[in-house]
Amino acid sequence: MHVERFESALWQTTSLLLVADGEAVAVDPCISRSEVSRIRDRSDELGVAVTHVLVTHADWDHVCGIAAFPGAVAAMGEATARIVESGAPAQELTEQAAAYGVDVYQPPRVDRALAPSGAHQIGAFVVETLPLRGHTVDGTGYRVRALDLLAVGDHLSPVEFPFASSSTADYRTTLAGLVDLLEDDPPAQVYPGHGRPLTAGEALEIARQDLAYLRELHDAMSAALAGGTTESARDAGRAVRPPRGAPSDLAGELAGNVEAQLAELLA
Repeated sequence: MHVERFESALWQTTSLLLVADGEAVAVDPCISRSEVSRIRDRSDELGVAVTHVLVTHADWDHVCGIAAFPGAVAAMGEATARIVESGAPAQELTEQAAAYGVDVYQPPRVDRALAPSGAHQIGAFVVETLPLRGHTVDGTGYRVRALDLLAVGDHLSPVEFPFASSSTADYRTTLAGLVDLLEDDPPAQVYPGHGRPLTAGEALEIARQDLAYLRELHDAMSAALAGGTTESARDAGRAVRPPRGAPSDLAGELAGNVEAQLAELLA
């Protein structure tokens, strides 16, 4: 029984292969066709069949490898399943693959929707689901106690600042919950969707940094909005420095955080 990590050339995106009892579970297999094929080839080398694919959320770089495993059960959180079934990720996958010049497997599919905050038999493993909203509306974390690991999708990245694509309030709630988990019931290894694996202590430090940043963003913009205009609130938000950088093609996500926070304050 063991876990193997694979890293895409784009954004240091993480894929996992969980192996036990002659079978395997692939988590977020990505990104290019050749990179996903490497995961499939590795399962062949180990003499195990990939019986399940787990997906943390519906962003194109996390659903792009599902079709490489037609015989596996594609499982994901209920919210992610609804998004995949809508066809939107397939369209995004086509557009982004063309933009980045990568050949990908497609289209994504869903075979099984997992209830949040539950324990599910996924192949040889019992997998606990944790709702992780904030980066997107549909994030799901997966805890596998048999391997003492936690996969958190696009949260707790050591190579990117937090992208609050859906809700800064949800993101703060998610981070507060992760802080509690990492303090009181820590796994040995945390696997973010982008960047290297982390110890529980490293993940806890990132969670605290990201939470402090999002709280500062809220407080600075709220104060500016109370005494000024929406543009002064934007200026205050832009002045808040994130805890770390990000690849240059993702730098615009900082402005996205400001706009998301402003929308919530105005609401």
